[in-house]
Amino acid sequence: MASELWTALPALLSPVLPPLLRASCALSLAAIAVMALRLPLRRCFGAGVAYAAWLAVPLCALAALLPAAPTGSLLVLPAAAMQPLTTGIASLASPSASPGQAYLIVLAWMAGVLLAAALQISRQRAYVRSMGAAARRGGIAYAESPHAGPALVGLWRPLIIVPSDFDRRYTAKERQLILAHERTHARRHDPLANAACAALRCLNWFNPLLHIAERLMRADQELACDAEVVRRHPNSRRSYADAMLKTQLSANDAPFACQWQSNHPLKERVMNLNRTTPQALRIAGSTLIAAAMTTGSWAAWAAQNSAPEGQLYDIAMQMKVNGDTISPHLHTRSGTPAAMRVGEGAQQWRAEFTLKPVDGGQVYIASNVSRGGKPVGKPGVLVALGQPATVKFNQDDSAGMEMQLTVTEITKQGAK
Repeated sequence: MASELWTALPALLSPVLPPLLRASCALSLAAIAVMALRLPLRRCFGAGVAYAAWLAVPLCALAALLPAAPTGSLLVLPAAAMQPLTTGIASLASPSASPGQAYLIVLAWMAGVLLAAALQISRQRAYVRSMGAAARRGGIAYAESPHAGPALVGLWRPLIIVPSDFDRRYTAKERQLILAHERTHARRHDPLANAACAALRCLNWFNPLLHIAERLMRADQELACDAEVVRRHPNSRRSYADAMLKTQLSANDAPFACQWQSNHPLKERVMNLNRTTPQALRIAGSTLIAAAMTTGSWAAWAAQNSAPEGQLYDIAMQMKVNGDTISPHLHTRSGTPAAMRVGEGAQQWRAEFTLKPVDGGQVYIASNVSRGGKPVGKPGVLVALGQPATVKFNQDDSAGMEMQLTVTEITKQGAK
């Protein structure tokens, strides 16, 4: 059983590669767009709008994974209109890798995901250990170390962590502002956003854009939180800046926590305290971002429907079914299943073929054969174009089928 599963793994894992690449490409394009627009958005509409724009990154990735709309659907733009996205997404989503190569790529990706996740969890645990045994007082937790916190730690029931000398280091006004900052993180569920970002980073460990985007997103998160606290306490900008200057940088970076003293540019945060964005502009910016995210997600989804059609192939068959010989032909495109039936009722044989081009003038034929509606087997054959490949099945009742398949390319002129 284990050997059969290991043999079937290439066929099971190779289909994962195209959607993985498609989602990664859509995610990268969205990340580039947000990185280019975050500063103009912050200047025009405020830090909160710039932070909200990062939601477009996972939305576009998810949209690229949705099932494609039927051909001719009104939701799908013509191929010419979607050519830029088609080039950026669809071309990368159809790599010319053999099933064995795709299998190795997927295994390497899975190993990288597990390693990246282990590193993230290790960093989070190191940060929690650096706090020591926290003592809860007044709804907040005082760490043993003066270098831990202020921070918001935890996903479902986050807890505000403050340094051991919190009451001595900060004035009453500064403590009020720090707690307001962390409670704003909790109200907006920012720890969950950080966890989702960490998960995306693990899944796309091979993509340097995601590592850059995560740090920029966390910076925008802090700026957006600062802006909201300042709006609620407009006369406390000086105290807020003093609290930032009194806070020491932590030696540990927590992937899932919201850290007051993380490595975000302190100068940028202090300067941002003096910026005030009218509510009308914030509403306009939020509306603009919502429209842009909707359009971007739809475009990422629609691009897969505009992908160029695969190569057209002819499958010439010599079939022996229960002693009879037939010679049918099938025309199919790469990646598109083609099926044929022979016989009637319980004696009917059905064979479905899906072709995938491979380097070196070869093609991989993935087949699914059934008899009388019951599965018989799923053989996979790697064969050179123009060379015959034989697949044979024998049943306990002496019934059998033997197929000799010869695959050739059909040129565009011949297809017309």
